[in-house]
Amino acid sequence: MNKCAELEIQEMLPDLLHRRLDSGARGRVEIHVAGCAECAENLKILRTVKSAAVFIPSIDVDRVVQQIPPYRPIAPVTQAPARSRVVSWLVAASLAVVTLGGGSLLMVQQKPSFTQSGTGSALPSGTHSLALGTGVDGLSDNNLRQLMTDMNSFDALPAAEVEPVLSVDNTDSLVQGTR
Repeated sequence: MNKCAELEIQEMLPDLLHRRLDSGARGRVEIHVAGCAECAENLKILRTVKSAAVFIPSIDVDRVVQQIPPYRPIAPVTQAPARSRVVSWLVAASLAVVTLGGGSLLMVQQKPSFTQSGTGSALPSGTHSLALGTGVDGLSDNNLRQLMTDMNSFDALPAAEVEPVLSVDNTDSLVQGTR
């Protein structure tokens, strides 16, 4: 057998077998194979191998790639830490201390002179106590400004370490002063 010098034609034989050549190239390869015994023999071998091969189903890669969803970066899920009951109680206790402290500041700023009200309870005169929940209608403009100034200086959250609270009970001394 003579070796074929047309390497380009030999490389196109599998494409001819799988019908991947355009009409011009296919005609040129068929004419060459008709006149070249070695290329005809190689084409015959390729056909034998193709018919003997067990074919695996072909996979359409383009279709598979189109089915893949586009990439989206995964954002880390950030969850606020759950408050424990201790923190909730500390917040509630600090709010109670702030409220009572504000009422105490109002009482300290005003001189206690006791009068007997129509309801039968002895209250310092001029005390329209915020602590008693009756409202701030009777406070003067200066008292309201002072109250707002004092409220702006309060911290809404408790300190990192709980400080001991001393309980001062002035109710006995106030009541004794009226008798």
